[in-house]
Amino acid sequence: MGIVFICSRNYFDFDSHTKTIKTFKRFLKTNTAFIFVLIFTAVLIVHLGVLYFFGISLWSNNILLSYSSNFLLAAIILWILFKVFDRNKDHVGFLFMGSSLLKFLLFFLVFYPVYKADGIVQKTEAVTFFIPYFTGLFLETVLLVRKLNKI
Repeated sequence: MGIVFICSRNYFDFDSHTKTIKTFKRFLKTNTAFIFVLIFTAVLIVHLGVLYFFGISLWSNNILLSYSSNFLLAAIILWILFKVFDRNKDHVGFLFMGSSLLKFLLFFLVFYPVYKADGIVQKTEAVTFFIPYFTGLFLETVLLVRKLNKI
């Protein structure tokens, strides 16, 4: 009796799981901006939690400037890449590489002089910039690859 119950159709009803996955994919597609903001916010909260756990000052090293500038640059770059993608798919790769150069220029022109003011760049200072940098890079890559796979 128990074996019949375990092997009933309800436990192997893949249609409901397929519908859930399709609904989730539709949600991701229509709410890309929301997901983008949510992931950046979650990373910032985890970063602040780790700093708090280790007793490091939460708002030092220009953390808000780092996250906001990387978030804005990533959002603007994605918007530009998607606009260019619709017109000319051949230039998207070059623009993507150029956007990475732009972000590194941001680091060396804005953050590096502040971090280097005391003579050395500490690990916490570098991490404060590069965590949001790599978060933006990851999101840009994932979203661009998703768009490229639709070709």
